[in-house]
Amino acid sequence: MNKVAFLNLSLHSFNQEGVWKKFFDGGDEDLFNLYIHSKSKKSRFFCDYFIDKKVPTSWGQFSLVEATIELIKAALEDEDNEYFSLISDSHLPLYPLDETVSLIKERYPKTTFAKHFSFHTKVKSQLTFRKGVKDYKFDKYNAVCQFFVLRRKDAIKFVETFDHWSKYFVKNEVIFADEFYFWGVAREIGIDFDMGQATTYSDWSIRKDQHGKISRNPRAFESFSRAMMQNYRDRNFLYVRKIMPETFITVNL
Repeated sequence: MNKVAFLNLSLHSFNQEGVWKKFFDGGDEDLFNLYIHSKSKKSRFFCDYFIDKKVPTSWGQFSLVEATIELIKAALEDEDNEYFSLISDSHLPLYPLDETVSLIKERYPKTTFAKHFSFHTKVKSQLTFRKGVKDYKFDKYNAVCQFFVLRRKDAIKFVETFDHWSKYFVKNEVIFADEFYFWGVAREIGIDFDMGQATTYSDWSIRKDQHGKISRNPRAFESFSRAMMQNYRDRNFLYVRKIMPETFITVNL
C-alpha cells in the first residue's frame, strides 16, 4: 500500500495538538506515517513519532535543510511510504485524514514545488542566496514555498546526493535555505517535478505593526472559522499555517 509520510519540521509537535490527534485518530492508520523533528522532548500526544536524529536548527539557516533530510531518511525506512508531505507545528489540516491522503495522491503525481506567496521574500532572497552559496552557480534562482510533496524515488535522490550538494551552502549565513535547496537541487540533478498547487496557505499580505513597521512574516491566525476553511478548500489547499496555540478555532475539523 502506498502511504503518505507526514514530515513535521517542528519546535515541539503541533500548536494545536488536540486537532491533529483527532485528525490522525479519525482515519485509517494504514494510510499514513508521521515523523516529527522536534527541538523539544515535550508533547502530550506525539512523543512516539519523534525521530531519533536531531539537528540543532536556527531560523533561515541551512540546518533546516539538514533537519528535513533527517525526516526524509527516517520516512524512507518504511518501504510503503510513497508520498512525503512536509508540514510544520503551525499547520492545520483542512480535511479529514483519509480525504487528505486521497487528495495528495490525486493532485501530486510528481514531486511538486509551489511558487512563494511573498514577492518581498523572492526579491530579498536572491541577494542572501548569492551570499550564502559558494563555488557553484545556480542560475535563475528564487525562493519557492518550502512545503513540498515528494515522491519516493525523488526523496531517495535527495538523500543520496546530499553530501555533494550541501557542501556549496554556507551554513552560518541566513539564506532562506529551506526555500531554495530542494527545488534547486531537483533542477540540477534532473528530477522531473512540477511547479504546481501549494499544499499550504500562508497569508503574506503586507501589514504594519503599531509602530508603522512593515511585517515581513506570514500572518498568525487569531481565529479560524468554517467559512475560512471552505475558502481555502475552494482554493485547493490542504493545510493552512500560522495557527497558534491561542488561535480560536470555531469549526470542528
